Amino acid sequence: MVENFGGSLNLVTWIVLFIGAAFYSYRCLFQTKAFNDQYGFGDSGIFMTRFAGTQVGAAAIISLALLINGPEGSWAFVAWGWTQSLLAAVFGFRTINSDWANIEGVKATAEGYLAPIVFLILNTVLLINMGDILYG
Repeated sequence: MVENFGGSLNLVTWIVLFIGAAFYSYRCLFQTKAFNDQYGFGDSGIFMTRFAGTQVGAAAIISLALLINGPEGSWAFVAWGWTQSLLAAVFGFRTINSDWANIEGVKATAEGYLAPIVFLILNTVLLINMGDILYG
């Protein structure tokens, strides 16, 4: 398995990204109310939280499948993860530092952009280190 990923650093990076996607999708899809309460989104945000969870959940499932079957030729999947992380970091930062963060009950935290920055860095590592593998 290590050789399929071009070394242990890449494999560990892949697994960390999978765990992150699995964690956030589980929180959004199966602990929706607790997740919304943690950040003060309220019950009116349940649909959008679950919708976001389906996106992250799909990434987790595909990541697991590629972990088992090998990542060869999966450049588009990692590039999608990189792009999504970049957009989440930018718009997360903008949102956390906007008037939205001052709405009564909202508990805005830097996690809204720091987690995507971590995912962005990890996806960058994969794109750089695994180029030959990902391009197939």
